[in-house]
Amino acid sequence: MFYHRRWSAALAGFALLLPAGAAGQTSQGKESKADSPKQVVEAPIVVSGTRYLSGNKPDPFLNPLIVKKKAEQLDEEIPRGTPPPGIAGMFTAQVELRGVSIREGVKTAVFRGSDKRAYFLQEGDKLFDGYVKTIDADSVLLIRETRMKSGRVLTQEIVKHLRTP
Repeated sequence: MFYHRRWSAALAGFALLLPAGAAGQTSQGKESKADSPKQVVEAPIVVSGTRYLSGNKPDPFLNPLIVKKKAEQLDEEIPRGTPPPGIAGMFTAQVELRGVSIREGVKTAVFRGSDKRAYFLQEGDKLFDGYVKTIDADSVLLIRETRMKSGRVLTQEIVKHLRTP
């Protein structure tokens, strides 16, 4: 008895899903051109979006390798614009250390720029992508700064020697 109720309920539910025209019945008993097969318009699927809020924990549903790759692609260097004339518009890779002067405790580094001119720089003087940090008797320490779109500033130490070690 229970078995028959389940099948009868299933068949009744299936009959409700069929349109009235599919069973060959119309409201007037006759088929007319107006009652020809109608287009069925499907309702859009509504997805109840649940978002994982992890707080400070990593999201267990995301692949960390893909997330890291996307972050690296998004984290690009900010364009610096057009460089000004002179040593302030030259990159640290474009300048060449030609000499060091030490006079009365003041150290001055002599650089040759990409324009073949000599420039005299002291500690703290700026280049286009960095600045002079320290000047020693035979080398100069330059700091190269790279500003990223994410807001991070990457620093790189570059040592220019008078003589190759």
